[in-house]
Amino acid sequence: MKQLALTLVFGFAFAWTVCGQVSPPTFLCVSNDTLFWETPSNTCGPFNAYLVFASQNAGGPYSQLAAITDPNQDFFVHQNAGMGTWFYYLESDFNCPGQTALPSDTLDNLIPERARLESVSVSGSDVEVSWVPSPSPEVVAYIISRTVPGQGNVVLDTVFNDTFYLDQAATPTEQSEIYFIEAIDACGNKSLIAEPHSTILLATEGSDPCERSISLSWNLYQNWPQGIGSHEVWVSRNGSAPERVATLDGNASTYRFQNADDAVEYCFTVRAFERSSGVMAASSEACISLDVVQAVKGLAATNATVTDNGEVQLEWVWNANAEINDYAILRSTDNSNFTVIESGTPPTPLSVNNTYLDSGANPSGGVAYYQVQTTDGCNEKASSNIVGTLFLRATAQSGTNIIRWTPYLNPLGTAQGYSLYRIEGGGAVLLGDYGPNTLEAADNNIDLSNPEQVRSCYFVEALAEVALNDSTRVVVNSRSNTACAEQEARIYIPNAFSPNEDGRNDEFRPFLQFGTPADYTLSIYDRYGGKLFETTDVDKGWDGKSRGKRVPVGLYVYHVRVEQANGTVIEQSGEVSLLR
Repeated sequence: MKQLALTLVFGFAFAWTVCGQVSPPTFLCVSNDTLFWETPSNTCGPFNAYLVFASQNAGGPYSQLAAITDPNQDFFVHQNAGMGTWFYYLESDFNCPGQTALPSDTLDNLIPERARLESVSVSGSDVEVSWVPSPSPEVVAYIISRTVPGQGNVVLDTVFNDTFYLDQAATPTEQSEIYFIEAIDACGNKSLIAEPHSTILLATEGSDPCERSISLSWNLYQNWPQGIGSHEVWVSRNGSAPERVATLDGNASTYRFQNADDAVEYCFTVRAFERSSGVMAASSEACISLDVVQAVKGLAATNATVTDNGEVQLEWVWNANAEINDYAILRSTDNSNFTVIESGTPPTPLSVNNTYLDSGANPSGGVAYYQVQTTDGCNEKASSNIVGTLFLRATAQSGTNIIRWTPYLNPLGTAQGYSLYRIEGGGAVLLGDYGPNTLEAADNNIDLSNPEQVRSCYFVEALAEVALNDSTRVVVNSRSNTACAEQEARIYIPNAFSPNEDGRNDEFRPFLQFGTPADYTLSIYDRYGGKLFETTDVDKGWDGKSRGKRVPVGLYVYHVRVEQANGTVIEQSGEVSLLR
């Protein structure tokens, strides 16, 4: 610790000698009625005297009070100065023709004006003390003191040439530390003590396990000229970098931190800011770890996709450390009336990513909507967002199949695009990729001569990006139901045949251009309505006989009924000529 004797005159070497100028004495201070200075170094000519000027008004006029003819004298006693305020400055009188004699600083016989504490801010276990300098030019140092319980105000140090002090012996995490500052000149004159500043002591208190909160309280920072403009609350989790969690007004001295996690060490600090200036003072750090019932966080349904066999796979996420008593999976066909399809206690340990296979859904009948709900150990309920399947429909139109689908449904997700597939030979053929706003496509490449393409089946996949509650993103593929379109069968019927058993046109049989019917009937009648022939075999025709006997030449009535695999029924009647 530096000690300052009141009678000690401090020397400050400052080169005043400038070409063409006569340097004055370095005016140090005034102690009562005695002026002290440091003699200058002037080499321009012989020394004559040091001139002392005085006035009882700062703005003058000044008159010469004395001429000191001893070049080594560094003080002057102002006799009969009285009790008033005097202002002084010095000049050097050297025989230097044509050179200007510079005046010294103007000092008064008062004690130095006060410095002002700017902030006392806690940094770990230390306290950073900063101040605004005294406006008095004679001030050479600052005395820093702190209140010590049982000892009063104890001087910590005398600081020269700085406006900052680091107190490493303080205990700001145990108590609010009170600091004082005095300005001092080279004569040992001290200013009045500036208004004290106190560090902010922060305290924390944990709630019950189900409330999951931490209460913070602190003392308000005192003696800022502009007052407190605002507070910021900062928190570090398990030693991570601090982040700001709240901004409060200048009158706030409490804050409640919500949704605390189990077994996480939270370390808080509060930062106070002076109004207008923005000067900051940080509180002590207060750390706490709670034993809480871990709430469900980040519950989000990420996808609902249809499997190859027509089931729906629901996918969702939640925090693996959640204490869940029970959960439920709900399904709806109208996005309004939901029914629980699965419930119970989830298996432990929990997994962040979860799936459920719904075999009772009917994704071919429309959109299937899903939601996940949970109840934790504090009986608090949480619900996920609602997701839905893609619903696809295919319609045959004169050699072309039109495919339409519903948009990707997830409020947390954004569709990036759609891919349309046609099922062929047990596999899937990509027909095209479409943008996120396209919900319809046409398949014009149907080969009607290919029985496998008469009835074509399709599905669509959406590629989507889902934004989760923890700011992470996942990419998902959502597949639709499989929908089929069957082109309408075309029937070609001959108007005559000659069953002469010559191998040419011996049989009357309608010809189906394509398709294998689910049901087929060909009936032949005579002109009186008597049934002569009937078959359900599409490959069998009428040979012109009834009960094994040939019928006469003439006109006969036929009736053809075809039912396609998609349920479409085609019926056709007419007359055919039997020739011999």
